[in-house]
Amino acid sequence: MNLERYYIQHIKTVVCNDNSYISSLPVVKYLNNARRLDFNQEVTFLVGENGTGKSTLIEAIAISAGYNAEGGSKNFNFSTKQTSSNLSQYITIAKSAHEKDGFFLRAESFYNFASQVDDLGINLHGYGGKS
Repeated sequence: MNLERYYIQHIKTVVCNDNSYISSLPVVKYLNNARRLDFNQEVTFLVGENGTGKSTLIEAIAISAGYNAEGGSKNFNFSTKQTSSNLSQYITIAKSAHEKDGFFLRAESFYNFASQVDDLGINLHGYGGKS
């Protein structure tokens, strides 16, 4: 299998046992034991009950990859309210040599991203012509 196809190939973690909220999340407990999570398929599903840390993990991966915690592309750096966890400090990501464009889509903060695009008055062609 050619792993170069996948932008993020895997994440590695350092043990997070600091008695914080994130260290109590089931996803962090899993990563503390596994120490590595591979992304070697076209699509990866993260499933679990509410509060298990799925969104926290995705956010940490996005931050580690250089994306804004509130969503958007790497070219957008805005903040309306600091709400991200510190999980990104405990993970490292292995990326392919050929970085691709990307976008971190967060349903709960996409309105803020769209408002930022409108405020900048930029050409919206890359976003389908409208925000």
